[in-house]
Amino acid sequence: MNRTVLLLSTATRWLGTARMPRALAMAGFEVVLIAPRGSLALHSRFVSQAALLSETALAIEVLHTLIRMVDQVSPRLLIPCDEMAVRLLFELARDPPGGMPAEVVKRLGELIAFSLGDRRHYELSIDKTLLPRAAESIGVRMPACIVASDVEEAVTFAEAQGYPVVVKRRFGFAGEGLAIVRARRELEDAIRRLMRPDQLDLATQAASGVLVQAFVTGPHLSQAVVSLDGETLAGFAWERFVATSPVAGQTTVLRTVESPETRRSAELLCRALSISGFSNMQFVVDATTKTPFLLEINRRIVTHTHLGRRFGADLAQALYDRLAGQPPTPASVQDGATHPVVVFPREWLNDPASPYLREYPVDVPWDDPALLAALLRMRHELSAV
Repeated sequence: MNRTVLLLSTATRWLGTARMPRALAMAGFEVVLIAPRGSLALHSRFVSQAALLSETALAIEVLHTLIRMVDQVSPRLLIPCDEMAVRLLFELARDPPGGMPAEVVKRLGELIAFSLGDRRHYELSIDKTLLPRAAESIGVRMPACIVASDVEEAVTFAEAQGYPVVVKRRFGFAGEGLAIVRARRELEDAIRRLMRPDQLDLATQAASGVLVQAFVTGPHLSQAVVSLDGETLAGFAWERFVATSPVAGQTTVLRTVESPETRRSAELLCRALSISGFSNMQFVVDATTKTPFLLEINRRIVTHTHLGRRFGADLAQALYDRLAGQPPTPASVQDGATHPVVVFPREWLNDPASPYLREYPVDVPWDDPALLAALLRMRHELSAV
C-alpha cells in the first residue's frame, strides 16, 4: 500500500498541524509536509520530508509547490491543515486555473476528490450562509437564523429573535469572521465589517450576505471524525472545559464526553455531503434543553484531532486500517482518559500559574523533543512582541 500522506499548511503556529504528524506516523503513514518557513510542524521528527513556502506565499506559489510535491512523492492522500489550505484545495478541484496541463488537472482533481470527497458539496459544507439549509434538510439542528443581505434585514431578525445574536461571514475560522452583538448599533457595525471582501473568499464573489443567527447559551462541544466517501470510520466528542475567553475563545482544557446525538449528526453530515478525510463538527449544547445545535463544519484537522488515540478512537489508525484493507485495530483507552486534558502550550501560555497544569494530564509531546523545544520558545517569542 502507498503509505504517503501530504499535509498542506499555510499557517505557521497551528498546533494541530504540529501534533498530527505523530498520530499519522504511529498509525503507519509516511508524513510529508508543505508549510511556510518557521512553522512549528517543521520541527516534528515524525515529518519525513518537507517543502517550504515563503511566509507570505500567494496562492500561485502554494499551487506550484503542491504540484511539484505530488509529482515527487505521489501521495495517497492530501490533508489540509488550516482554513486557507481547505479553500485552496476546494477551489483547485472546482475551478482549476487556466493554462494548467490537462493531465495535471486530472491528477490533482482525482487526488483531491479521493482525499476530501465529492466536490459538489465542498462550498456548501464550509460556507456558513449555505450550511443551515443543507443541515436542516437532513435533520441536523442549527440555531434559528437568516441570511441577511443588508442591515435592515438583520435588524428585523435580531429584534424579533432578541439580542444577543451572532453574525458570521461566509468563510472564517478560530473566531475570525464572526461577531456577537447585543444592540442595534453593534449589529450595524458588524454587518458592514463582515460584508467586506476577505482573503478566504479567493476568487469567489465578495459576500452578498451574512448569516445572522440566534445566540445559544451553553457548553461548546466538538465531534471529531474521519470518513471515506461519506462513511464515518471513527470519531470522538470533546467538550470545551476551559477557554481563553468565555464564548469565542480557544480551548485550553478539554474533556471527552459521550454524545450519541452529535455523533449521529456528524454521520448524517458526512453521508449527505460525501465527506472524506478528517473533519470536526462544532456544536453548542443549549444549557436549558440540553439540545445540541450545529455551528459549523471544519473540513480539516484541528488542534485536538490527534487526541483520539488517548480516548480510544484513533482517527489516523482507523483511516490507515481502511486504506490498507485490514481489520480495524482494537481501541484502547489510555489511563486517565476520562479526566480533562490540558492543551499544551496554550494553557501554559495563557496562564503559567494555572492550577489545571498541576491537576490534570498535560498533552506535552515528550517524544518529539525538537517540537517541544519550539513550543517552549513560544513564550519568549510572545513576550518579545
